[in-house]
Amino acid sequence: MAYGQIKENLKKNILIDDNTLLEYINTRISEENVKDLLLCINITNYGESCYNPNDNQLCINTEEFYLENIDDNIPDLLKLIPKKDKDSFKLENPNLGNIYNLYTINHEINHLVQKKEVLNSNNTLEKYLFLHGKIEEFIDDRFFKSFYYYKYHDRFYNEYNANINAYEEVISLLKAYNLKTIEKDLIKANKIISKHILYLYSDLDENNKYSTPLKNSLKIYKHLLETSKKHNVEFDLDINIINYIKNEKPTREIDKLLLGFSINKDTHNYLKRVSSGKIKTLNLFDDISY
Repeated sequence: MAYGQIKENLKKNILIDDNTLLEYINTRISEENVKDLLLCINITNYGESCYNPNDNQLCINTEEFYLENIDDNIPDLLKLIPKKDKDSFKLENPNLGNIYNLYTINHEINHLVQKKEVLNSNNTLEKYLFLHGKIEEFIDDRFFKSFYYYKYHDRFYNEYNANINAYEEVISLLKAYNLKTIEKDLIKANKIISKHILYLYSDLDENNKYSTPLKNSLKIYKHLLETSKKHNVEFDLDINIINYIKNEKPTREIDKLLLGFSINKDTHNYLKRVSSGKIKTLNLFDDISY
């Protein structure tokens, strides 16, 4: 099965082939119960990986790790791959590519999960958060040709949520394999992930100032509304969505992190220590309070 073959590839430090990744995608889709939301899966070697909610197609570029980030300041998992590898299109350490591909797959599947929550859930906090994210993306796509989405991609709410949940899924899986061959890579991945989380918990306009992913997303949302009004663009929105989000808050620290709410000082300092290498961990989520 996919999980067993992935473990063998990681043990031997060779790239996971497309057929195994396709089997893994189908397994994860079944686990998340989102099969009905997907019409087509494409494994490619070009373009960006994406899930299109309009035609329910999932595309995964298994060579995406060779691409450069639009914003080089974002410390995401593309930083796993050394620049010399990207220049030569040959990985000296294939397991770094494997980690990135597993993350990308789970990131896109999380967009499917978000759609499922919006369609099927009752009045839950997650449902309203994802509705907010969808509205935010719709306004930008419809009236601004996704200008803000490209400029602030990781700051859009549904992107933050897809990132953080993909990180948790992948590093939990990799740690569970208990392989010596990937320990150094896993420690490096956790270090980069913690840097990315801290980046997303910094203010949209002032990176040295603390904020939260939700506040940043609401800031973008407010700007979109104000800019639309200046251009005499009007649309009806359910303001109760935002009111509900503001009046609800998860109580567990791990849920605050996974949903982009304010985290406590201990968690923030812990992430700083992981990001600086002062703490070496195989799964940074293990030491965040549940």
